[in-house]
Amino acid sequence: MISVIRSGLDASMKQIGVLSNNIANARTTGFKKSMASFQDVYAQKASLLNPGKIGHGARTENVRPSQVQGPLTQTDQTLDLAVEGQGMFVVKRADDTDADAQSYTRDGSFSLDNEGFMITTDGHRVLSDQGQFLQVPFERVIGEDRLALEQLTIDEYGNVRAQLGRDRVENVGRVGLALFADINRLTPVGNNLFKANEASGAAELGSGLDADGLYGKVMSGALEMANTDMTSELSVLIQAQQAFSGSSRMLQAETDMTKRFTSR
Repeated sequence: MISVIRSGLDASMKQIGVLSNNIANARTTGFKKSMASFQDVYAQKASLLNPGKIGHGARTENVRPSQVQGPLTQTDQTLDLAVEGQGMFVVKRADDTDADAQSYTRDGSFSLDNEGFMITTDGHRVLSDQGQFLQVPFERVIGEDRLALEQLTIDEYGNVRAQLGRDRVENVGRVGLALFADINRLTPVGNNLFKANEASGAAELGSGLDADGLYGKVMSGALEMANTDMTSELSVLIQAQQAFSGSSRMLQAETDMTKRFTSR
């Protein structure tokens, strides 16, 4: 009996931990809430007259992120990008030479480093739809003229264009987006980053121009917020806390009964 009660305590603690993390990141840009699923544990009852199954508690089946799109908020900053659709931004550390080192995120709060590379808040470089780092020129020397970067624009297909001087416009590249066979099975690795695995399938790199818009539309000057519904999360958290409290009382009662029997 104690093992059954302990399984209930473990399941409640796991649920509380997942929900607490969701609530704590409710205002984190691009955050994807996680959901824990549980499974009943059964054992065959040792009786010839009644061979039905009896419960032996519960266990955590898995914890997976939900990639449902969060609400978009306007920032009017050119390098703040959001995807309206299924695609995920593809990023990679500059010093990582592994061909499979890409990570994936929906957090599009990008900026430019000192070399003009488009980077995430933690320094990962953003990849184009050709798998190359996106680099914006700060200036160009044309003959005797030195043209400085005047304006940067990103359209709904992810095309990045730099205006140098008054008249010169250069196509920097196109923001890369990734699709997966099962996006909800990606492995979270922290900082709003995800890795592909066998369950999710390999990334299919493309852009907003591909697959009839399946990758999604790139929205410049906007950010995707967390997909956490605070009302729902708090409601489930209360249920999990009540389940934990109930299991704790049951465990205490079972312990007291065992002590009484053993003391006789």
